[in-house]
Amino acid sequence: MTKPFGLPVALTLVLFLIAFAASALEVKSTNGQAMDVEVLGYTKSSGNLRIKRLSDGMIFNTKIELFDDASRAAIEKAAPVMMPDLKVEVSVGKRRARIGDSSYMKKQEITTTLKISNGSRDIDLGRSKFTVLLMGRSTSRFANRDADAGKVLAKESFEQSIPAGKMVEFESKPVMTEFDSDFDASNIGGWEYDGYVLIIQDSEGKIVDSKSNIGPVQTETLKDPEKVKKALELQKDTIVDRALNRLNRSF
Repeated sequence: MTKPFGLPVALTLVLFLIAFAASALEVKSTNGQAMDVEVLGYTKSSGNLRIKRLSDGMIFNTKIELFDDASRAAIEKAAPVMMPDLKVEVSVGKRRARIGDSSYMKKQEITTTLKISNGSRDIDLGRSKFTVLLMGRSTSRFANRDADAGKVLAKESFEQSIPAGKMVEFESKPVMTEFDSDFDASNIGGWEYDGYVLIIQDSEGKIVDSKSNIGPVQTETLKDPEKVKKALELQKDTIVDRALNRLNRSF
């Protein structure tokens, strides 16, 4: 006899038992009671634990402290890794001043503060690496439509964990840039602040999330994992198009 998809019953049973064994975990409470469970979720910062008892399928929301040391270690190892709901708030301070006696050339100081909140109630973000790219846009585009390009004004990284319901704040180093503020056909170029790109990696270097407030990056780059990887490799002063593809030209 075979199953509808052609797998023999015996093979199907073996595969089921393998899957069951992979998810089953024997744990003991601090008073010695044992049971086989599946770990559905665990929040290290609060100790909240969600398990399913395999004997009857009942689900319990409990605390990890109710289990013995060996069980706690096994539970932490077996807990599924889930990505929390991260909210990014970016505030940008921009101060402009004239360069010498010029009425059109401006010097701009950019300071950026990132506030990253973990909006999840029961999912911690383990230690992760946050890479921030501050991007500029060529003002030459006002004089020459073909001169529209971007530039990495700064690249900074920091590492941080964010417990459920908590927030971290990061302030970038001030960035100086210069540009022609006459946005017409007389523009001689320079770089004005365009936006940010934030890429988050887990402790093993895997990219787990990315965010930006630059239109083409949002609609094109962040939807393609390979393009996000290439964006992570960009260095300060690299010239790119607005979707972060490298350009072999100078400005």
